[in-house]
Amino acid sequence: MRIVCVIFVFLFWQCSAPDYSEKLKFALQAARNNRPELEKVLAHYAAHPEDSLKWQAACFLIENMPGHYTAESDVLRAFRKRVDRDTVPYFSRKAFDVLISAIPEFNRYARKVEDVRHITADYLIRHIDASFELYGRFPWYENVPLADFFRYVLPYRIGNERLDLWRDSIKPTLPDEYWISSEIQSDYRKARQYLELGYDLNLHFTDTLVDQLYQKIAYECHYLNLKHLLRDRVLGIPSALDYFPHYANRNGLHYWVEDIDSRKRMPYIEGAAESQPAKVFRETFERHVVPTVQEEEYVPDLFLNPFLCDVTDEYLYAEDVAVPVAWGMTDRQQHAYLCVFNNLDWRPTAIGTWENGKARFEKMGKGIVYLPVYYEGDKKRAFHYPFVLNVSGELEFLEPDTTDRFALRLERKYPYDGIQYSFSEALTDAAIVASNTTAEMDFDTVAFLPSENHYYLSVSLPDTLPAFRYWQVRASANIYFAETFFYDSAGIKVLPDSVFIGTYAFDGNILTNDLCPRVAVGFREPVRISRIVCLPRSDGNGVYPENVYELFYFAAGGWQSLGRKKAEDYFLDYENIPRGGLYWLRNLTTGVEERIFTYRNGMIRFW
Repeated sequence: MRIVCVIFVFLFWQCSAPDYSEKLKFALQAARNNRPELEKVLAHYAAHPEDSLKWQAACFLIENMPGHYTAESDVLRAFRKRVDRDTVPYFSRKAFDVLISAIPEFNRYARKVEDVRHITADYLIRHIDASFELYGRFPWYENVPLADFFRYVLPYRIGNERLDLWRDSIKPTLPDEYWISSEIQSDYRKARQYLELGYDLNLHFTDTLVDQLYQKIAYECHYLNLKHLLRDRVLGIPSALDYFPHYANRNGLHYWVEDIDSRKRMPYIEGAAESQPAKVFRETFERHVVPTVQEEEYVPDLFLNPFLCDVTDEYLYAEDVAVPVAWGMTDRQQHAYLCVFNNLDWRPTAIGTWENGKARFEKMGKGIVYLPVYYEGDKKRAFHYPFVLNVSGELEFLEPDTTDRFALRLERKYPYDGIQYSFSEALTDAAIVASNTTAEMDFDTVAFLPSENHYYLSVSLPDTLPAFRYWQVRASANIYFAETFFYDSAGIKVLPDSVFIGTYAFDGNILTNDLCPRVAVGFREPVRISRIVCLPRSDGNGVYPENVYELFYFAAGGWQSLGRKKAEDYFLDYENIPRGGLYWLRNLTTGVEERIFTYRNGMIRFW
């Protein structure tokens, strides 16, 4: 009799269940032999009218399940076994699994155990039920639309970690004082500080190998915020992992966790106060439409990820852009791209399509230099000059004029920020004192460091100044000395025989510093010094003697060299530079931080 009832309920559900969406049909087909498990979930909630929201939740999870998987490999399995034996709280073990499953070196060659083909009905039903227990427990959900709950609280996984019933493993609670304030009750941003989980986000593992790996990765922005996203998911706080794949004004990328609140705009990017993104993307459980790719067409992986959503206009006052073709492209490609300069190359950050002879791009950040390109095979080819998308939404193409040339002195290859300026400002006007004895009363002031140059501070001493054995650079307070150089009357750098104060200021390493009120050195014999150069604490991106540099400008054929030079001082002089272009100074000796720049109205501007 029981079997007959089950069959009747199943047949009744098939006849009365809402029509499947195309996405749901696709997911069920992709499940293959696991389809009965997924249909069991749908039937479970369809059988009870009071579970209509849970039925919608089940549809949402199953529709978006294809493409989600658990990463499996020998390395991941070994680390998971080690952490399972550890004595730290469950959350730390779960976070470690999330983090290691995201490490590219671990994930790239892992076997994908796809959810849609392996997940069980019992697991999915229990996860949905546990998620809705949160939905009814906390008062702020009256301000959370159901769609946001589905997208940012309901998903059962963070990344490619193992599946388990983590909602049953940690039960967040609220202390009594939380319920006193109705303002706090309605704001989950404030609730985060009240919710109690009984764990520490930064616990150390007892397994040495596990702990070493955890400490190595846990505080990089990507992994740190994966951990924070897991925290919010456990707490039932709607949030998402947002990121931009390339800074537009420096090297690298950035991730952060953003609270999802449909009542508020999101103008602040956590942890990147000086960032300048061209595009902002959100990692979601939900699948999104990706570009249709022609046969043999190369499209970067960034644009083929169905779990990325463009949320640029939630952070930036963005502009749609149309770029005409200036040269090249004998065969029209399906897609065009806008690149930003990052890590010494042009990195694609937006994909566009062609319309009426122009490449069109949506929601682009302003105040940024872009290079429009297409792909020939997997090689980028520019089809117009770089341009600045200005704050008015206009395109200012940086086309070099080879008939109008100018000369330029270069002292930096990377922008000078406020912190570095403060270090150099503290060193200006420091006194140069000298003596032929070590007695303090015998030192005479012979010069002062200037205040008009902040990349390096150089002072020339008069030819009539006598030779001294002991030399000091004295400031009025503790300051950072990076390097100090003495030049004799022939202009040759001379090294002191003794360093009394400021060891790092004479070690030849621009990136080491001494924090002290003065540096003091001595020579075996009195030396007539003609020049002293002090380098304040910095990023090492100035121009330095003996380093080899090359200046480029961007032409129709790409970067064109204006010549290599070995620096003889703390600056480089170039002539015959085409006006109006985009430029790039490369240090061919050392360093990786280099920015493109323009020159207008007598001023260099780094981008």
